[in-house]
Amino acid sequence: MTQSPPPDLTGMIIADRYRVERLIGQGGMGSVWAARHLSLDQTVAIKFIHPKLLGSGQALRRFDNEAKAAARIRSRHAVAVFDHGVAANEQPYIVMEYLEGESLEARIRRLGPRPLSEVSDIVMQASRALAAAHGAGIIHRDLKPENIFLTVDRDRAGPGYVVKVVDFGIAKMVHDEAAGGAAATQAGSVLGTPHFMSPEALTGAEGVGVSADVWSLGACAFAAACGRTPFEGNAIGDIVLKVCSHPLPVPSELNPLLPPAFDAWFARACERDLRQRFKDVESMSRALTQLDQWAEVEKETSSFEIRPRQPSRLEIELAEYQPPSRGRFLAGLLGGVAVTIALLGYFFFQRTQAATEATREAAARAAAALEAQNRPAETQTSPRASPSSEHAGAADAGESDAAAEVRPPP
Repeated sequence: MTQSPPPDLTGMIIADRYRVERLIGQGGMGSVWAARHLSLDQTVAIKFIHPKLLGSGQALRRFDNEAKAAARIRSRHAVAVFDHGVAANEQPYIVMEYLEGESLEARIRRLGPRPLSEVSDIVMQASRALAAAHGAGIIHRDLKPENIFLTVDRDRAGPGYVVKVVDFGIAKMVHDEAAGGAAATQAGSVLGTPHFMSPEALTGAEGVGVSADVWSLGACAFAAACGRTPFEGNAIGDIVLKVCSHPLPVPSELNPLLPPAFDAWFARACERDLRQRFKDVESMSRALTQLDQWAEVEKETSSFEIRPRQPSRLEIELAEYQPPSRGRFLAGLLGGVAVTIALLGYFFFQRTQAATEATREAAARAAAALEAQNRPAETQTSPRASPSSEHAGAADAGESDAAAEVRPPP
């Protein structure tokens, strides 16, 4: 959408102290001009609200909110606010420090994906501004590459710039809301840039807090490292659907120069489950600055941590893996048990066979003894016994006596 140009304010004197010199840029809310402090001869930036929004109470509140929020933050990485008020032409204004440089968005467009070392440095500096804001009870809610300004600092080694977080126009001031009992936005409204907003900020399902800025900073880091937004789309509904439900993109698949550890860091920064997301911007910045060490700790933690969610393929493989020494021990133990059972079975089989044979032998001897006892009675029924018969009877008696001495095996 084409923006209507702001009225020419060149040469205008603001609050008897500032002379407007030239237009720096403009946006949907208004325009920013370079001006000079008349007595200090210092260049400042003055932001004016667009004349078409003077009748919008919401726009005026957002403009005033930006001045108050930025003035609370004490950090060299947040744009400093010096003054604010209403000019003679009834336009509200904010006097800020003058920044020379370019936004992160412009740098990405101009140079493409940035090296991981530069991304890490930008995240570290931006996190300091956000940490100071969070400490003052302020949630930015509209962090995006356009609002991360890389201001020239010729005294700084390396990239030669210092990161400044700007545009706290829709910032949520937690302390003021708690005291006044008023919400910063109406139910169902979406404030911010959807491409870089967290799911809870887009849907309003949970209160927008520090975690929302963590997600946005992670999305900015993705854009700087990959040269595009995490979830692309033109229609707000399409973007909201992707942010809330589509799988997170894998940075190294878009930029092969990125290590897998950065994939894990981004997944943690933009985790949909707030309990699994980085708890604050300081911890996410430290993790990125010491990426290799953080990734190693995360790997060790994930191997032993019990999580109420579906385990990863790596965790399943680790759980199923048995060390070789333990496998040999179990195999030996099971083999010993099998041999013992076999020996016991053989022992009881032998005992059973021996008992059966002994019983058979005892039964045979008992039958023989009974037969021997019955033979003398048959001999005595004859009227005369021949010597041979007497000898046979004596022999039978001897067999009976011998049979009487037979005892079954115990």
